[in-house]
Amino acid sequence: MRSVSDWLPMVVFSDPPHNRQAVIQLTQESSLFDLLMKKYRSHLILFNRDSALIKSLNFDNLEIDLEISPEPTGTFWKSSDGRSESWHKEPQEIPSLEGKIPADELIIIAENEGIAEDILSTIKGGILLAYPDFNNFPLAADLNSVEEIPLEIYKDEYFRKYYKQVDHIGYGCRVLKEAYKRADFQYAIEKFKLSLKINSMTPHSANPKYGQMFEHYDLDKSYHTSGAFAITAAFSVVEELGLEVRSSSKKPRFLDNEKGIWNPSVLNDIEERLKKIGITKKDTFDWIFRGDKTEVEKDLKPYFGYDSEWTKLNEEVRDKTLSFPEAIHNLSYLRNFIASHKFRTLTPFISPYDIFNAQSLARNLILRSLGLWKIDIYNQSN
Repeated sequence: MRSVSDWLPMVVFSDPPHNRQAVIQLTQESSLFDLLMKKYRSHLILFNRDSALIKSLNFDNLEIDLEISPEPTGTFWKSSDGRSESWHKEPQEIPSLEGKIPADELIIIAENEGIAEDILSTIKGGILLAYPDFNNFPLAADLNSVEEIPLEIYKDEYFRKYYKQVDHIGYGCRVLKEAYKRADFQYAIEKFKLSLKINSMTPHSANPKYGQMFEHYDLDKSYHTSGAFAITAAFSVVEELGLEVRSSSKKPRFLDNEKGIWNPSVLNDIEERLKKIGITKKDTFDWIFRGDKTEVEKDLKPYFGYDSEWTKLNEEVRDKTLSFPEAIHNLSYLRNFIASHKFRTLTPFISPYDIFNAQSLARNLILRSLGLWKIDIYNQSN
């Protein structure tokens, strides 16, 4: 966490006088910085490992900061040795406070509330990148200024309802560190969040051991519409990251559309851009197909992929393993010919698995762009 001393270089006062003036100026600037910064309550309660991760993060070059503080409601507690955590609806329900201390709340430090809200939104996006489950997403509660609202007010039941303890807040804060100052990353995260909000299912529901959990077709036109817009938002993530396949009538994507033979210049272009975020020609993406072929699947052109290893687990699993350029093409095909513009005859046949494929690819590309794909950030020193 920041202090004035953190902003000062090591300077020996026996050096020439201009160095002394530099120190005085830096001290004044640092004090001004501290005066300008305000603290805001996120109403997010941390698990112990998230607290430890947040303490290790360094935001010194980003003009923002995070800290942790004992939560003020008296309803979230942890053992002083950090081995257990508990929540009680009412403070009086706590049998004993012996060996317990208040759980940690995430505090956001920023110049103003608008910046703090933007920070919190990115953190929440990071939580969803860790595990995309919008049903358990912490939506409620605006930020409150730490300085402006007395602590005793939070003992009131109305304010206690604001607080949520959710997993992966530390992960969300690490995402913030990597994405902050990069508008393309932040917009990609916001678009991913929006896609999940419109229509989504959890990765748990896509586990191949369960086979086909959802019907492919829904009579409800509102479902068709939300599914189409969720796919469109997911594809927009890919565009935000600059990872779409770039082709045109003058530079076609395929030399043979039926056989899926790529135009070498188009394929080389997307492979080079993917390489910059660490995706090689050997990396693959599993595209989910469950149960009988849908009308949307039948229409995919070209039809890429080979049987995934997960097909052995359940006869309803027909997942295909694709290269990343192939997966990005599949998503652009869904967006261009099924989901966007005026709805077509195939739009009502968008299935939950089409939406999940689109969002999973978007999530994968965001995390790789951030350098966080398959990294255990809780076991890394910062």
